[in-house]
Amino acid sequence: MNNLILGGAGFIGQHLTHKLLKTRQQRVTIIDNLSTSKINLDNFSEYKNLFKFVEGDISKMEDKELLKHMRDHNRIFHFAGSVGVEHIDKDPSGTLFNNNSLTNKLIPLFKESKRHVIFSSTSEIYGNGPFNEEDCSNIGPSNKLRWGYATSKLMAEFLLNASGVPYTILRFFNIVGPGQLSDYGMVLPKFIEAAKRNEDLIVYGTGEQIRCFFHIDDATDAIIKCTNFKNELFNVGNDEPITINKLAKKVIKISGSSSKIVHIPYEKVFSKNHGDIQKRIPDITKLREKTNFRPKKNLDDIIKDML
Repeated sequence: MNNLILGGAGFIGQHLTHKLLKTRQQRVTIIDNLSTSKINLDNFSEYKNLFKFVEGDISKMEDKELLKHMRDHNRIFHFAGSVGVEHIDKDPSGTLFNNNSLTNKLIPLFKESKRHVIFSSTSEIYGNGPFNEEDCSNIGPSNKLRWGYATSKLMAEFLLNASGVPYTILRFFNIVGPGQLSDYGMVLPKFIEAAKRNEDLIVYGTGEQIRCFFHIDDATDAIIKCTNFKNELFNVGNDEPITINKLAKKVIKISGSSSKIVHIPYEKVFSKNHGDIQKRIPDITKLREKTNFRPKKNLDDIIKDML
């Protein structure tokens, strides 16, 4: 099986690449411009006959070149684009135009290549829930810019469906793990970094927001299982809930840190157009029933692996 991962130098892409290559039955090509990620090619040296890295900006590459890459592979993982709601808070127009332009460029090429496309979507599409794949989205008003990120991802889902391309859509819920950067607002990596330095753990708002966290090793297992199903949509996450306050306390306890928890009003950090979600727990019934997948690592395991 030959795999092309667009935007594969990111956190999920690199871990997925390692998981595929370890089978010694999979070939992987990554295309990435490294604008928001780094890759150490030495980490893939043992797979030199199975792995290829192409440094390039997908949005600027010639269609002919991209199409050749697509046709040289059996399936395409579309993990490219701007990531995270913090990104849209800092650069709303850049994030939206980037995601939309990539979708408009890639969908016709996907259709021409006739390859299976695995698309990384987001739990943001659900808004404030509920969180089952068959439920309606609950995206907020357009004057709250965070919903633009969700809308750009949802439009990509619709276009994939309408194109007739065989697809698998994965809606990710807080995938975390060792080596993850906190650059895009991921709360657990931020807490881990602060605790290791014995610095304050910053909690925005009341801290009673509820989230779930999914270990990257479990996530890549789930992704691979999901690719066996075409024209399907899956929630990819863990349904073990915890409040942000309890998460901060757990990080301090497990790490043995002397850090303190400090609450900061949400509006002092994010723009008034950003908005927040109080509760996000994925319904992973479909993932369990169709793929027989079960997470192996709980939250304590995740924190220990990230320390």
